Amino acid sequence: MRITHFVRGLGGGYLATFINIAYTAVSVPLALHYLGKDQFGLWSLAQQIVGYLILLDLGVTSAVSRFIADHKDDVNGGDYGRLLLTGGIVFAIQGVLIAFVGIVFSIFAPFLFAIPMSLARDFTNVLVIITSISGFSIFSRSLAVPLWSFHRIDFSYLMGSLTLLTGFAAMWLGFHLGWGIYSLAFSGLPAAFLCPVMTFYFCKKNGFYPSAKSAWQKPTWSDIQRVFVFGKDAALMSLGSQMVNASQIMIISRFVGLDAAATFSVGTKLYSLGQQLVAKIVGAAAPSLTELFVRGELSKFNARFLDVLRVSAFASTLIASFLVAGNSGLVSFWTSGVVNWKQSSDAILGALLIATSLTRCMTELFVFRGSLRSVRHIYLLEGVLAILFGVPVVATFGVVGLLASSLCIHLAVTVILSVRASERLLPSIKPIIFSGIASLLVFSLILGLSLLPIPSTARLIPILLKIAVLVLMAAAGGWYFIFPQTFRKFAVCSFRNI
Repeated sequence: MRITHFVRGLGGGYLATFINIAYTAVSVPLALHYLGKDQFGLWSLAQQIVGYLILLDLGVTSAVSRFIADHKDDVNGGDYGRLLLTGGIVFAIQGVLIAFVGIVFSIFAPFLFAIPMSLARDFTNVLVIITSISGFSIFSRSLAVPLWSFHRIDFSYLMGSLTLLTGFAAMWLGFHLGWGIYSLAFSGLPAAFLCPVMTFYFCKKNGFYPSAKSAWQKPTWSDIQRVFVFGKDAALMSLGSQMVNASQIMIISRFVGLDAAATFSVGTKLYSLGQQLVAKIVGAAAPSLTELFVRGELSKFNARFLDVLRVSAFASTLIASFLVAGNSGLVSFWTSGVVNWKQSSDAILGALLIATSLTRCMTELFVFRGSLRSVRHIYLLEGVLAILFGVPVVATFGVVGLLASSLCIHLAVTVILSVRASERLLPSIKPIIFSGIASLLVFSLILGLSLLPIPSTARLIPILLKIAVLVLMAAAGGWYFIFPQTFRKFAVCSFRNI
């Protein structure tokens, strides 16, 4: 049954990601056509700012989802409903807070980020719109909290896909009507109201909400404390992660310019999608792994966790190989030569993708166990160092230097601290280290082959052929070097029985 949940969740996640890929592939050229690089860079910057404001969630979503999993076998017992109600009240307060802070911040944002006067008013207005929509989305988030604990994250992904599809339709209509950059801002409006209604109906129909009136007990102070202790730690991790990822465009916008920010945004699109693809693996396994831990099946928990980590390492190796094989060529073809992206940047992104996939698994290990105390400061430390070193590095060495700095900091801080923390929980840390080394060796081989002198071409077919050959080689290498023989035999037997 757990395998069924995992496959369904992973399949839903990948379907949502492929829809996201299609959305990005069509929406970016469309937006560049209607807006130009400066306004598109402005929109990318606005999205990163909203990402920081969403951190005012303070980790409550992950905290409530994790703790109601302890009581999902007794929905009407009282504890379950009380935790749901606790989250609902806090979500309402947070939604109002995010909208208010976003509106106030939007007044000063053009000055802080040195936005040209001709674009300052539009930047402020766009921020007001998207922060207001984000606040309402946080307000309605409590409706979807039970989906995680009941292994129905596939429905969450379905709602994410619906958001993209309705958003694209609204954006296209806005461009057609001449709304310009406001079309991007209003694109999130249809799903903000449609998704909560559909989520409520789905959860109500499947019995994910308590049916007995007595089950909706008043929140206690101990519940609020428990949620906020876990949530605070999760918020620190989210803040650090946001500082690492979102600060790059902000730094580039401020010290290099909006044109470079737009180039960076487009050039890293496939990397960001790759991160999502890999993250879906541990995300799909999270409810089942949490259930194993809650029920005390620790030996099985440890074994399944290592399987998930190896699959994540394998997937990140394939995507990293894809990046060095053809991302620069695809970006040039995709934007008709408007954006020039270097293969050296893809090499750094590939190594960073492999490293982040492993550290994500190791930090998620503490989510399954219900305590983030040992890892809560890791991403925050990385984020602070990324900003401190990022500003002088990007001013001296440009985008490639900024990416190289990010990779070095991640390896020196997050990898080492994550390994040391995981070492205290797992019987042995050697399988994780072995998986990381094997993944990097396979990627290094593909990187070397991708640098061989091959006649350059802007045509799509040769680019795709190069990608296909190198990714297949990475798949063969990863299959034999990342996975142990026992896992390979199990996978082959499972495939034959399908």
